[in-house]
Amino acid sequence: MSSIVESGYDRIAEWYDKQRRSWSNRKELEDFAQRLPKGAEVLDAGCGAGYAVSFLAKRGFAVTGIDVSKKMLELAERKAPRATLLRMDMRRMDFPSKSFDGIVCLYAIIHVPRRSHRRILSCFKDMLKPNGLLLICTGWGDYVGPEDDWLGTGTRMYWSHFDKETNLKMIKQTGFRIVWSRPSRKHDGTHLFVLAKKENDADFSTRSRLPSVRLESQVPNNRSMGSSARCPVCRVVK
Repeated sequence: MSSIVESGYDRIAEWYDKQRRSWSNRKELEDFAQRLPKGAEVLDAGCGAGYAVSFLAKRGFAVTGIDVSKKMLELAERKAPRATLLRMDMRRMDFPSKSFDGIVCLYAIIHVPRRSHRRILSCFKDMLKPNGLLLICTGWGDYVGPEDDWLGTGTRMYWSHFDKETNLKMIKQTGFRIVWSRPSRKHDGTHLFVLAKKENDADFSTRSRLPSVRLESQVPNNRSMGSSARCPVCRVVK
């Protein structure tokens, strides 16, 4: 399904960028940024045309953005020429453990097959430094499937996400403490926004004894761009 997402965003990159400016999520990003240390290292996983990358770079953070869409990355480079921008699938992230003070993932994981969501969240936790922050946008309702005329553009797009309750449980079960969660109603429906903090290993070890949410197999069914990950959680099983 990554090819659908990649080609879809490549096709409407300029148009989507203009629409994105009208629903900036500035409030959520401001809250996230205010909690980060000065000069923090931040990853934007699924950075798109670079709205969050630019927002964070202007506040003095060292920002890395990854995306599958070449056209989107070109737009992101215009907004934040000093940021590090890489064409990479978030299922194949290639960053060492404890690389980032914060990770942002907005309107992105919802395009990845949901059987991979827990694995991606675990990889986020591994890549975060102690007490690192995650700002993520997930699905509000349970849905999997393509859309043939997204936003009336004639563009095909793919969605895959669990409902609000499952998403919150999954975030907790992968080693995060929820700081806050709230709905965000935008042009194409309602999304769940979550700010979460990485738990230390001792606290997580105690809490992880609780029963876990039953999910689908977490191994992706197709290969995509990006080298084999140094993060042990993200390493692809060949």
